[in-house]
Parts: sequence; C-alpha cells; structure tokens
Amino acid sequence: MRSSYSSPTLVLNIERKYFADILAQPRRKKIEYRRMTAYWLRRLERVGPASFNLRLLNGMRPPVPEATIKIVKVVRSHASKELEFHLGRILDVRHWNRAKERPSR
Repeated sequence: MRSSYSSPTLVLNIERKYFADILAQPRRKKIEYRRMTAYWLRRLERVGPASFNLRLLNGMRPPVPEATIKIVKVVRSHASKELEFHLGRILDVRHWNRAKERPSR
C-alpha cells in the first residue's frame, strides 16, 4: 500500500493491451476481470469494500508503466466465476504516454 493514498491499494499485473485500453482517451475498457479464486478473494478482503485504489503494473523491469485507479464497485459474478472491478477516476499514471498509448522512455 502506498502511503500517499488515503484508501487501501490493491496491486496487480496486467497485460499491455488491457493496460492501454484502460488508459486510452476515451477509455476503451471500464471493467477489469479476475477469476474468483480463493487467492483473489483473500486479497480483496484485505482492502475491504469499494472504494479502494487499484494499482496496475505492466511489466517487471524498471521503469514499469503503472497506473492507479479508483475502484467504484466490485461485482462477484457467480455465473461466470469472475470478479469485476469497475474502474473509476484515474488517479496517477507513470512511465506511460497516454497520447501515444505506449511506455514513455
């Protein structure tokens, strides 16, 4: 959890295509999905109910493109066995050029 945010923060890695879709102007992706497993349910339990921050990381080698987004609600879809993270306002973007939709160097 980052100390500069007042809300709890959940961190996850995401593929570049989906990362770009979330940060596109206008946004092409408004919901991030994760399988409803014991692992994700435990992590979700640690941050508590929405609203919390979601920190998305794209890659492992610095400088890693990253974005912090406010989660407005989480839906547990038992039919598809997925968690739906409904994305709200983008709070912070680092090492990513939103206009060109690629990492900034």
